[in-house]
Amino acid sequence: MKQLLAGLGVLVLAFIVGIPIMVVAVLGADDADAAPAATTTTTAPTSDNAEWDPGLIFSDEVFRNDKSMDASSIQAFLDDQGCEGDGCLRTASYTWPGANVPWCNQISSGNGSFAQMLTLITTACRINPQVALVMIAKESQGLIRNPVPAALTGFGCPDTGPGGSANCDGDKSGVWAQTFGMIQAFARLYADPTRINYPVGQTSQILWNVAETGCGAAPVTVQSTATAILYTYTPYQPNTASLAAYPDEGDACSSYGNRNAFRLFQKWFGSTGGGKAGTGSTPPGGAGGAGTVTTTNGVQVTIPSVTSADPAAAGRTITAPTPAVAQGLAAGFAALGMPYVWGGGGGGAGPNNGCSRGGGDYNSCGSEIGFDCSGLTAYVLANAGVPNMPDNSGTQRAAGTSIPWSQGQPGDIVGFPGHVAIYLGEIDGRRWILEASWVGTPIRITPLTRTDYDSTLHRYWRS
Repeated sequence: MKQLLAGLGVLVLAFIVGIPIMVVAVLGADDADAAPAATTTTTAPTSDNAEWDPGLIFSDEVFRNDKSMDASSIQAFLDDQGCEGDGCLRTASYTWPGANVPWCNQISSGNGSFAQMLTLITTACRINPQVALVMIAKESQGLIRNPVPAALTGFGCPDTGPGGSANCDGDKSGVWAQTFGMIQAFARLYADPTRINYPVGQTSQILWNVAETGCGAAPVTVQSTATAILYTYTPYQPNTASLAAYPDEGDACSSYGNRNAFRLFQKWFGSTGGGKAGTGSTPPGGAGGAGTVTTTNGVQVTIPSVTSADPAAAGRTITAPTPAVAQGLAAGFAALGMPYVWGGGGGGAGPNNGCSRGGGDYNSCGSEIGFDCSGLTAYVLANAGVPNMPDNSGTQRAAGTSIPWSQGQPGDIVGFPGHVAIYLGEIDGRRWILEASWVGTPIRITPLTRTDYDSTLHRYWRS
């Protein structure tokens, strides 16, 4: 057991207002008069070399990106894990009963591969399938085991055994029950955050390991709902020994569940949207990345002084038309320096490897995490409060409200044949844009030099 589960979570169950939600314990060695300007900080989707931050394990954009993989890309990922035999997740066929709960869209009964089942569940519940794959790996090593473990995701495994060990409910065993059980539980906590044990924006005492160890707790200020959900599901934070030992064991007070979720996601899929830049490490977005962007007085956003922002614009302040647009621009500026990824983002989602939209063309479905042109514009406007953004450059140019250039404002979309960008207004008489240009060129702020732009701007935000 010690060899099998080194660095993996022991399974625990927390009850959230009557709903059983699995959480993870872990094995130690044994197993002048003017008022100051109001400021708001926006943090970039962090890079895949970010260090652990107990308050921000995952961003909500990444955790809820249900379009990060489709069934074919999930299947390819499973095949890469190397499990052999008919009883592996990658090879077995399943029949599922379907489900209808208020916090997910209805799932019809059916049969097929695990990749097909997972796609149906994560799409219905708006949870990133990559998160589900990571949870399976760190809970049970179920991606590589034949037969598949009965407690695949650890759902329904209370930490009520001797010394805080797992005591799994056999009625909740099986691939469907385990997979749907965990994912719908995440979705329910999004639907009703009052059920979360560690509220966002508040400081909570979070244990180092199971209470029976006597290791105690330390304060954590949770910064995202995704992180709050993970602590509700897995109510332990790794200590220094655990972090230093990855992927191996630390000391008797070390826990590994949330550590492993963070590190495995980075290894396989890139940025979790969480973590923090370490000393001497590159900032989010790469060496030219912005990392953190601050808005002042609600509508003023300063362009970061980074290599991915043209020197003539770096450090200058943009005045957005509304506070919401300012937040959207700040989110876009925080992504400066991230790679262009064909198909990356989409419909307002955060950065991803573009597999769902890019289908393997160009640099999609690879290890790079970023945005394409319409993915970036949709992400900016989604962060500005615009719902249901069109999903590609053509539909973005065809919709919205047409605005004469003389009335253009930061946050409008500039359209080109096959391309879109965010308009930033004029600086010293020159027009500027934020764009994800093409493969090999990081997300950047650049003057508008092309002459084939649309005759009007396209506006989606509202005053």
